[in-house]
Amino acid sequence: MSEFDDPTLTDTPDTGQEGFGHAGDGGHEPGYHQPGYEQPTHEPPYGHDQPHEEPPHYGDPDSIVQHNVDGSTDVVVDLNGDGYADVVQHDTDSDGHADTTYVDSNHDGRLDTILKDYDDDGDLDAAFADTNADGRVDYAAADLNDDNKVDHVTLDTDYDGKADTWIADVDYDGKPDVAFVDTNHDGTPDVAVTDSNHDGTPEQQPVNPYAAS
Repeated sequence: MSEFDDPTLTDTPDTGQEGFGHAGDGGHEPGYHQPGYEQPTHEPPYGHDQPHEEPPHYGDPDSIVQHNVDGSTDVVVDLNGDGYADVVQHDTDSDGHADTTYVDSNHDGRLDTILKDYDDDGDLDAAFADTNADGRVDYAAADLNDDNKVDHVTLDTDYDGKADTWIADVDYDGKPDVAFVDTNHDGTPDVAVTDSNHDGTPEQQPVNPYAAS
């Protein structure tokens, strides 16, 4: 799944519904309410509550494949041989396409990124990441039209557990067209930036005059 051309959204791994809603309640990860969405948990399987502090030891890559009685398959992969899982995949129907993948993106011993394939077609539909290792998702992105491009992004830029920035590619051309920002962190967007002619450059920035500074 490719990223937006916006440099602020690159180099970060990545569900959603049309339009933007409120930021949500404190303590809940920013995300979406689309059918099939499962809120990421703070303690994914095979993860570790805290990053390991001892010097890592490196060996040969290792993997474990487990076929479960319910017909699902789990694959655990240690890419650098340090004894900690770097990738964990869960394939609900054992068709070779992982429905959920957990990733330790920075190799600190903690699974911090969740990748979802909701329609089981082998393509990534959504991603959630904890970029500051506080145990809460602060980056969520989705491909809503299955074109392998990010269409919606939700961010918690101040890491308070509530979404404050929403970005959308409404015409699915690979470039963001609309962005809403909650600048005063009251849970309601008060700044909107739009690219009305879809040339990649925002033309207007209406601000809610009633929003507190």
